[in-house]
Amino acid sequence: MRVHVNPKYNKLKSFLIELPDKFEEIGTSIYKGRNEIKVIEVEGIKINVKSFKIPHLINKIAYAWLRGSKSKHSYEYAMKMIDCGANTPEPVACVELLKGGLFNRSFYVSCHYEYDLTIRDLIGFDYPDKNNILKQFAVFTYNKLHKNGIHHLDYSRGNILIKKLDDCKYEFSVVDINRMRFEEIDYQKGLQNFSQIWANEEELEVVAREYARINGKDENEAVKLLIQFDKEHKAKINRKKALKSKLRK
Repeated sequence: MRVHVNPKYNKLKSFLIELPDKFEEIGTSIYKGRNEIKVIEVEGIKINVKSFKIPHLINKIAYAWLRGSKSKHSYEYAMKMIDCGANTPEPVACVELLKGGLFNRSFYVSCHYEYDLTIRDLIGFDYPDKNNILKQFAVFTYNKLHKNGIHHLDYSRGNILIKKLDDCKYEFSVVDINRMRFEEIDYQKGLQNFSQIWANEEELEVVAREYARINGKDENEAVKLLIQFDKEHKAKINRKKALKSKLRK
């Protein structure tokens, strides 16, 4: 077993060591698909535990000896983000279990983050104060992520959490962070990042204009660019879906 613990949460180490054996019996499941996420309270701390699916054989070898697992990446990237002042639920630990020298189960543990909605709840809906939220989302993305060289490769609707503050202000936090790059993000690459939220053209225009404004760029050109990036992204995803559908037949 390999356990990496945020020093702030060393008191949870005994719980973390027992986690693989107890995960099925404890906590409340809030998501169950390929992976499962549970909310658990331990030592007075409310945490989220993400249990990753057991990988296929090639990745069992790779994660054991050659490269970092999804849980380890989640933990390490979260620590980097916190150091940069970027918002993600505070990392607690990652736990990796090996069997017979091969990688088996893994868990990423973070502090529970209370939020009111996600970007998914906005896109395509007549949500109150939507345009203001989208503008603040563009500012957050630039100031907290892109300026710090944080490139979230799965910047999709459900991975952006939103908390309502006072006076029409909003706090954003990003999750599902095991696929990220830390690199210089130029203006066009930054705009392209928003294509993953699968928004309509009106919503994309709000985001593009605000992103252009804070970058000192032409707003109309930004709108054209983001709409083009969005079309390319949607076409790519739809091609993948069509190919998978053919392969299943």
